[in-house]
Amino acid sequence: MKFITHFTLLSLLPFLCIGEVSNKELGQKIDLVLQKIDGLEERVTKLEKHGVEVKNKIDKVSKVARTEKLDSSITIPQSEEEKKSFFSNLRLQLQSNEVKSRGAWTKKETWELVKKNLSEFKIRKLLGNPSSIKNSLNPRIGRVYYYRGDLNADGKEEIGQVNFFRERVVSFTNPFQ
Repeated sequence: MKFITHFTLLSLLPFLCIGEVSNKELGQKIDLVLQKIDGLEERVTKLEKHGVEVKNKIDKVSKVARTEKLDSSITIPQSEEEKKSFFSNLRLQLQSNEVKSRGAWTKKETWELVKKNLSEFKIRKLLGNPSSIKNSLNPRIGRVYYYRGDLNADGKEEIGQVNFFRERVVSFTNPFQ
């Protein structure tokens, strides 16, 4: 392939040259063309090697993905009692995952940032929208935000509570305590 390319360029070179050109200039131009061809061939070789490396990596990843898929299959128990327990735990896990996707209030780290005197706006920005909002009969508490959900899939609902007076936090209960 290289020989054919060089031969074609060398045979066309006299026709491409217009006017009088000395042998020295012609030799320099041929050398320049040959250097460019060599540079292009090196780049093509590098790209071909890179393509092979990428293909090998893709093959490895797809092989690992196939084996992981086979290893992670879920088997449903056969006895009635085990089935009931299995599906009950599965239901609790799914509900817990749904609750955890409701906002930042489901993370312990965000509750550590809650402190007295924060505004209602900052609490909503920090914890997200509450599950419910109630007005309080207590004269020192105007409004209460409740954050409810089963966070650890144990079947018991955890409740976080933030109490406000004049749109500022006066007290709160962390659901992780």
